[in-house]
Amino acid sequence: MIDRAGSLRLINGRIYRFAADRSPAEAVVVRDGKVAWVGATRDAPAAADTIDLQGATVLPGLTDAHIHLFAIAYGRLLVPLGRAHAASVGDVVARIRAQAATTPKGEWVHAAEFDENHLAEHRYPTRDELDAAIPDHPVLIRRFCGHIAIVNGAALRALEIDEGISEVQGGVFGRGADGRLDGSATEAAAELIFRRLPPISHATLAQSLHATIDDCLRMGMTAAVEAAVGFTSGFDEEFAVWRVARGDSVHLPMRLGFMHQLDPEEAVARGLVPTRDPDWQEMTLKFFADGIVGGRTSAVSEDYCDTPTRGFFMRPEADLKRVIVAAHEAGWQVAVHATGDRAVACVIDAYEAGQGRVAWPDPRHRIEHFFCPPRDGFARMQRLGALIVMQPSFLTRMRRSIEQAFGPRRHDKYPGRSALAAGVHYVASSDAPTGLTSPWAGMADAVDRGLPDGEPIGPNEALTPREAVAAYIHGGAYAMKQESWRGVLAPGMAADLIVPDRDPLTDAAPDLRGVNVLMTMVRGVIHHDAAFSRAGRNAVAPAGRV
Repeated sequence: MIDRAGSLRLINGRIYRFAADRSPAEAVVVRDGKVAWVGATRDAPAAADTIDLQGATVLPGLTDAHIHLFAIAYGRLLVPLGRAHAASVGDVVARIRAQAATTPKGEWVHAAEFDENHLAEHRYPTRDELDAAIPDHPVLIRRFCGHIAIVNGAALRALEIDEGISEVQGGVFGRGADGRLDGSATEAAAELIFRRLPPISHATLAQSLHATIDDCLRMGMTAAVEAAVGFTSGFDEEFAVWRVARGDSVHLPMRLGFMHQLDPEEAVARGLVPTRDPDWQEMTLKFFADGIVGGRTSAVSEDYCDTPTRGFFMRPEADLKRVIVAAHEAGWQVAVHATGDRAVACVIDAYEAGQGRVAWPDPRHRIEHFFCPPRDGFARMQRLGALIVMQPSFLTRMRRSIEQAFGPRRHDKYPGRSALAAGVHYVASSDAPTGLTSPWAGMADAVDRGLPDGEPIGPNEALTPREAVAAYIHGGAYAMKQESWRGVLAPGMAADLIVPDRDPLTDAAPDLRGVNVLMTMVRGVIHHDAAFSRAGRNAVAPAGRV
């Protein structure tokens, strides 16, 4: 961290204020955590320190409005099974067996980042394969989405899950043709497994959270919304870790918002009320309406092309609507995971019902994903002033699932242009570790609709580079109800800014996927500096003279 919060000016750059009616400026002065002045280099007022940008671009800081920082931090401590680590089911089993060889007998071996779409066989390892290779350790594999668990027989025994286990509301324990448990569990069934694992120490997880936040700062994120406190390890466990991570600090390097995965009555029992601290915001309750396309658990109105099913809701529709309306009445911003068109329509019904009971002036409720838009969904969202929070990198990360699940119907999925055309607030995010953490990858997919990996999915839904960048700047600030004081580089606004290594807003198609961030500033403090260290400033004119 390089503390320049007192007074600093950046000169000879291309400063995008991100107000549509202005051309780029050349210099910006920050003082006491805020933008003090923006204009031409020759007119820049004096400051305690100066950085010559040498033509580099400056943008307001990016916000990831839906990311699972805790899940990323948790996954860092597990056996990695991502694309770089496993190309086949045999690789997956071998990596887990290698970890088991150094783990005391009977202790858990826990792996993450698993994605069958990148394996040669395009399938999960079976319970029998895991049992044959790792008989003496309970094994848990988390699919990258966090909605599916894969375990071996030792794990089932440790969890006291036997062949006679009953199905759970909103989840499925997978079974083979013979009716025997195959080791897979989806949605609520997977959650049942995740919640019963031996805990990792709070101090270890907090340290991993700090490392995760540092990585995000290096990508240009100055704010983020933790998308479901409780999704990985349960609410109380996770929020305790967040408190340890915060410690006695006034604030963490990034501005943070939290969606609590709690029903309204659960929030009341914990003494929680909506709060809008600019650095530690707790104003949102999160619910899950349905599942995911990859597991064919999204609640859709037509059969999937490859599976004669239409998904399901995580809880009865009437109960889902009840908790949404109750949260609205209590003054919470509501965010709901809804991927299928049946689920999205149900959530919109609930928002309309809530507003009909208590007409808050600007609730800004959210639908996370909006993967399959219902026929009248955009118009209804626009009337509500509700937000669609998208994850464009799903277009590459989930290409195989999208193509197989929807076939010729895929081109209206995960809309972008249609939302903007309807006047709906479109917010971009990652949903990492499910999506790609880099916001630049998300921007690229919003623009080219997954072009590098094959035919674009829904090319008519493409955004312009400026629209894609704005969805991470203004969109994220708007989702957090902070657009009045950050997201624009103008006097009096927060000094949250980044310096990418190229201009992503040029007329020529920019290489958004290749963007690296040279500097990240939050509250006027430089937390990441890959190019403008003090040692590289010898040729810069003293403050007050250019």
